[in-house]
Amino acid sequence: MVRTAAALSALACLLLVSACGVPKQRIAVSTDPLGATVYADGGKACASTPCSVSLDKQSDHLLTIVKDGYEQEEIVIRRRFKPDRAIRDGVISGIIKGADPQDVASETAREVDEQERSGEAYELDPPIVTIKLTPAGAGI
Repeated sequence: MVRTAAALSALACLLLVSACGVPKQRIAVSTDPLGATVYADGGKACASTPCSVSLDKQSDHLLTIVKDGYEQEEIVIRRRFKPDRAIRDGVISGIIKGADPQDVASETAREVDEQERSGEAYELDPPIVTIKLTPAGAGI
């Protein structure tokens, strides 16, 4: 019984720690032709397209797409404030905690603030990147 309780406690702690990380979003990347390398903010993110890259939602990002024999492409991924989820979560939480409209309003404001600080209230745009690569020297 003690071992079961300890195991459940350890699992709960592990879940809490993993849930507290920086919120991320997967961005799908596809190129024509296939097989390009994708760098995110200067670091290698995937070796060969098509692929997806995991980016934190707390900032804008720069994707650089490289393939031998083709022009390098750069795509800016911007974060956009999307309060809909935070407002919904705040309203639900406020209703659960108490039906007083003032409680609901303050819980909604707290939830929006919390999700804005954590990055959860943001989405990265575009969520899908599709690029037709230009052969090197084709523009000359």
